[in-house]
Amino acid sequence: MSGVGRRELLAGLALAGLGLTPLAALRVVAAPAAAEQRRLDNRLALWTGFARQSSSLLARYASQRSSPLLREELSTAGSLAFVAPGTLVLRDDGATGSTTRIEPGAITIEPNDPSLPRRELAPPQQGPALRWLADRLLACFAPGDGSALLADARVQVPRGRRPTLSLLPPRRSPARALIRSLTLGLDPSGGAILSLVIAEADGGSFRLELSDHRQGVDADALARVIDAN
Repeated sequence: MSGVGRRELLAGLALAGLGLTPLAALRVVAAPAAAEQRRLDNRLALWTGFARQSSSLLARYASQRSSPLLREELSTAGSLAFVAPGTLVLRDDGATGSTTRIEPGAITIEPNDPSLPRRELAPPQQGPALRWLADRLLACFAPGDGSALLADARVQVPRGRRPTLSLLPPRRSPARALIRSLTLGLDPSGGAILSLVIAEADGGSFRLELSDHRQGVDADALARVIDAN
């Protein structure tokens, strides 16, 4: 009996032992995939319903930073501003905090107090993890049909009371050396992003909890966050 014939025989015996015909076995495999696709479609419908109105957005955030190198979590609060198509700014409250600016393929972090030293980050072309993360974060808030959100990412759709969507770097992406996943938590009724969790390869994480979302805000309100320095 050939190797292929033996594999087919063993597969048939295994299915018979489970009381399944090959067609029934295919249905068992297909059912979870179909359920996950429905969850994904539902998450995208929620997200799209909110994001398509976000040509500009302001929100408040509370952040928690954990790391194996830290004795305790670092917490802060601040304001988030997004302007389509590609400017996202997170400004910590107070002069001792910092401002993170995210644009296509780039992340910069500067202290709110210009007298403090600036934190240097690798240029985008030298930092594939930063580039992947920057593009995903912008896609989280930019209006669209979901294609940009899911591009260049593996997708997981966890079950739970809060609708969530996890984006992971492709399996062979160098971004996986630093970034494990980016997980969005959505408002189950309105679709706004209520949380963003960046899980890092070393076991650390960065979590944002968002509240007080305002869409279509005026230029002066945006400038107080984006151009405060």
